[in-house]
Amino acid sequence: MSTSSETTDKTGAAFDLKLLKRIILLAKPYKKFGITAIFTTVLLAVLMPLQPILIRFSLDNYIAVGDLQGLTNMIMLLIGLLLLQTLVMFVNTYLTNWLGQEVINALRLRVFNHLTSLKVKYYDKTPIGTMVTRSVSDIETVANIFSQGIITISGDFLQLFVITFLMFYTNWKLTFICLAVLPFLFYASNQFRKGVKLAFQQVRTQISRLNSFVQEHITGMSVVQIFNREDVEYQKFKEINRLHLEANKKSIFHYAIFFPIVEIITATSIGLMVWYGSRNALNGSVTPGVMVSFILYLNMFFRPIRMIADRFNTMQMGMVASERIFALIDDESYIEKNGQHHAEIKGHVEFKNIRFSYNADEEIIRDVSFSLEPGKTLAIVGATGSGKSTLVNLLTKFYEYEEGEVLVDGVDVRDWDLASLRSQVAFVLQDVFLFSGSVSDNIRLMNDRIPEETMLNAAKQIGAHDFISKLDQGYEYDVMERGSSLSVGQRQLVSFVRALAFDPKVLILDEATSSVDSETEQLIQTAISKLMHGRTSIVIAHRLSTIRNADEILVLNKGKVSERGSHDQLVEKGGEYFKLLQNQQFAEV
Repeated sequence: MSTSSETTDKTGAAFDLKLLKRIILLAKPYKKFGITAIFTTVLLAVLMPLQPILIRFSLDNYIAVGDLQGLTNMIMLLIGLLLLQTLVMFVNTYLTNWLGQEVINALRLRVFNHLTSLKVKYYDKTPIGTMVTRSVSDIETVANIFSQGIITISGDFLQLFVITFLMFYTNWKLTFICLAVLPFLFYASNQFRKGVKLAFQQVRTQISRLNSFVQEHITGMSVVQIFNREDVEYQKFKEINRLHLEANKKSIFHYAIFFPIVEIITATSIGLMVWYGSRNALNGSVTPGVMVSFILYLNMFFRPIRMIADRFNTMQMGMVASERIFALIDDESYIEKNGQHHAEIKGHVEFKNIRFSYNADEEIIRDVSFSLEPGKTLAIVGATGSGKSTLVNLLTKFYEYEEGEVLVDGVDVRDWDLASLRSQVAFVLQDVFLFSGSVSDNIRLMNDRIPEETMLNAAKQIGAHDFISKLDQGYEYDVMERGSSLSVGQRQLVSFVRALAFDPKVLILDEATSSVDSETEQLIQTAISKLMHGRTSIVIAHRLSTIRNADEILVLNKGKVSERGSHDQLVEKGGEYFKLLQNQQFAEV
């Protein structure tokens, strides 16, 4: 995914009309504000060139003849014009930026909603930093299309047209002399646009790499420190940061060249105007008012040209970002396919000849079949990589199998409504994930259908109420990011309380006790017994001592079922399960 994003950076078109139309349609809900912003832009383009006209008129008709009253009236008119122009500029600036923020607010919600609907497989292949870039900085760049792009550039061009018309209307010969430098300006602007475009594309790519690297290493900082990798990782980060720095320096270099060139061209144009105007002022064909107005016109003319090249690149980067965002939104290959079946789960689970692979050339699950009656407990054991966790992930539609059927109450999981299915299945993992927020928020997950009383009863049944009550602020205690302010055992207990509070019909425990100490394990084993009572349960066990009472044990070996039966049956058989049990008991001695 990261590779594709970089490719998009390099190939994004500046004037893809289809893409531009799609971006503009994002502002459709704010049509009235957009029209007002366009109106104020047009009004500004007309109001600003009026100043030189009034000044020329004042110089030639009032100052030249000493008409103080007329000059006073004209000054009042100029002040009024400036006040009106200031007001219109305020409204225009506010509306264009407001429009951009409203659009990206809606777009960010849309992107986040899309991300929550993607299969787990997408997250297996995509760096988190890339998704952060899409959801945050790319979307921020889109706002510039509205605040500094389409409307502003259109206003600049309209202003240039008005100024050029007024200059030709005032003195066409002088206008030709002044604008003789335009070919040089256009060439410089085009070179600047190309150079900055490439530099900005490199900046965007390096920002994405920085985000991915920083996010990954902050998350895994404990591993970096344990293995004394600080210096090595620092050197990696230093190189990525250097590339980011070099990309920014390139853009700075282009700005440092372009703006002085524009100043030189502007000064040259004014110099040509003064040279020609002075010569013709002697014979009266060019008045002092005309010369002053042309100086003002030229400053107004070159100011937007100086900014247009920069704004084109800003707009282009916004379109590149939009292209990447739309590519993410439009890609439905990772969208969860939702069924239509809604029902209360009774708890009958059946796997029929299931085959599954993450990659086409590597089959993980091979022809697995089993049936689990409502209220019964199935334990799945096997060596690391045998496919235990993959098997239960198929039940919750995290992944789609290639062959066979996974049935819940006789209905294929592919036909179940996702919300209906997953709301009745609880998953307790070895690596518990807690969100920033209170203990209460992490138990109820902001679900209003779980009252406080239900949460408290669940905590008491699990045996977590005592430790939670002793925390500062109790259930309102902030667990911090990923639950870092709680111990591993405490986080595990909170996850059990969460599972019980949601009152699932099917319970999945994925090595839920492998990371806790013996004392906490005893507490959790009692809680597990209460949690599994009356529920269909699938237990993936690392500690085989915890599954002695399972109704049936499934032994997986390289994705295939090698043995099945109760604990006593498998021990008596003396096969693979018995060997696993002996090895574990020997390791614990």
